[in-house]
Amino acid sequence: MRLPTFSILFLLACVSAVSACASPYGATGPDDRAAIARNGFSADDVGYVLFDPDSGAVLAERQPAKPFAPASVAKLPAMAAALAVLGPDHRFETTLHVTGRLGDGVLDGDLILKGGGDPSLSSEGLTELLRDLGALGVTRVTGRFLYDTSALPEMAEIDAGQPWTAGYNTGVGALSLNFNRFRFDWARPAAAGQPVRVGAWSVSDTGRVPLDSVTVQLGAGAGAAFTPLAAAVGDPEGERWRFAPQPGMAASLWLPVTRPGLATAHVFRRLAAEAGIALPAPAPGAAPPTATLAALHRSEPLEVLARQVLRYSNNLSAELIGLAAARRLDPAVRTLPESAAVLTAPAMLAAPRTDWTGLRLLNHSGLSAASRITPAQTMALIQSAGPAVLALLPGEDEGKVLPPGVRAKSGTLAYAKALAGTLTTASGRTLGFAFFVTDEERRAAMDRTMDRRIAEIPPEARAWLARARKLQADLLELWIAGL
Repeated sequence: MRLPTFSILFLLACVSAVSACASPYGATGPDDRAAIARNGFSADDVGYVLFDPDSGAVLAERQPAKPFAPASVAKLPAMAAALAVLGPDHRFETTLHVTGRLGDGVLDGDLILKGGGDPSLSSEGLTELLRDLGALGVTRVTGRFLYDTSALPEMAEIDAGQPWTAGYNTGVGALSLNFNRFRFDWARPAAAGQPVRVGAWSVSDTGRVPLDSVTVQLGAGAGAAFTPLAAAVGDPEGERWRFAPQPGMAASLWLPVTRPGLATAHVFRRLAAEAGIALPAPAPGAAPPTATLAALHRSEPLEVLARQVLRYSNNLSAELIGLAAARRLDPAVRTLPESAAVLTAPAMLAAPRTDWTGLRLLNHSGLSAASRITPAQTMALIQSAGPAVLALLPGEDEGKVLPPGVRAKSGTLAYAKALAGTLTTASGRTLGFAFFVTDEERRAAMDRTMDRRIAEIPPEARAWLARARKLQADLLELWIAGL
C-alpha cells in the first residue's frame, strides 16, 4: 500500500523518538496529566495509544505495554476475526428435521429442533419454522420431540465471576432464544391468606410465552431476593430458583436463562400448541444423518449481526458468533477461553512485531474482570480489523454519547473503563485510538467480597465510572483538537 508523503515523513520522524511524535498532543505534557489528576485518577491507572491507522505511527501514548481490563472492547477484535473467518454474508441456520412417516396429519416418528448458534433467534423465528411444519400437514407427533445443541458447547453462564441474577451473564448454546433472558413477574397477595403470584416468561418483540423450563420456589428471608437452586446444564428438572420477596422490590425483572437448549425447546412446544401441533415433552438428542429437513430459518448476514453487537454490546451474541468462528478454525474448541485464544491467534501472527505478552482474553464479550490487553495490542488488533470492520463501529449519530467524528466500541465493568476505535481531528485527519483506565486494587477487593446473589453495582463503583467517562471525554477532546 502506498503511504501518503506526510505518513512517510512522520514514520521517519518516529524512528528516533516516539515522544517527538507525541508532542503535538502533549502525551506526556501538562494537558494530559492535568486531565488525569482533575478527574481523580493516578497516572498509573491510565493507558492509551493514539495512532495513524495507515502507517502505524504512534502519535501519543501512555503505558502502551501495560495490561488493562478490556471489558466490552473485546467485542471489536472478536467481530473482526469472525467476519474474516466466516465471511460477512454468513448466516446462522436453525432447522427442523423429521424421521418416520407422515400420514393424516400424524408424524409417526421423531421431530428434531436443531440449533446452529443463531444469536438473533427469536420466538418469531420459531413461529416461521412451525408455519413450514404446519404446511406439511403435521398436527401431531407420536415419536419424540428432540432438541439438538451439538453445533456448539452449551454452558450455564458466560463468566463465573458475575452475579447469578445478572441478565447479561446468560447461558450459551447452539439453541439460544430471545437473548437467553427471561422476565420474572410477581404480585403480592391481594388479601391475607392468598398466595404470591409468580411467572417466568420468554419475551420477544411481539409478545411473551410462559417458560416451562423455569421453576420458582417461594421462600422468605432478608438479604437476596433470588438464589439459583439448580442451574447445571445436565439437570433434568431445568432451572430452579428460590424467590424471597423483599420490601420495595420491583414487580418484574430480567434474569438469565442457564439452560438455553431446554428453554428454547419448551417455548417451541408452547408455540406449536398455539399453532395446533401437539408435541411430547422435549428431550435432548441429535438429528440422525437419515433425518429429512422439514424447515429452515436463517439469520440476517453476519455483517448485520456484527454491527448490532458493536452497537448494542449484547454479550451472548458476541460469544455465539465468536464460538462459531473459532470452531470453524478448530472444531475441538469446548470453552470460551479456548475459543478466544483460537480467534486471536491469526491477528497475532499478522502483527509479529507487536509484543503480545500479558494478553489474556477469557471470552469474546469482555465479560470478565480477569481478561487483560495492552493499549499497544489493541492498536494492532484495530489495524488488523481493517476499514470495513471499523465502519461498523457506532458513533454519536447512532445515539451513542460520543463526540462528532468518533466511532468506537466502549467497555464498562466496575472499576474498568475502555474505549477503542477511530476519531476525526479538527483538521480532518482520521486516527485510531485505544483508551483504558482500571483500578486494579478496588476491583480485586470487590471480587473478593462479591455476593453472587446481588447484582447491584456498589455506589462507589458507579461514582468511579462517572469520573472515568469524564476522563475519557477530556482526552478525546485533547486528541481531536491536537492536529
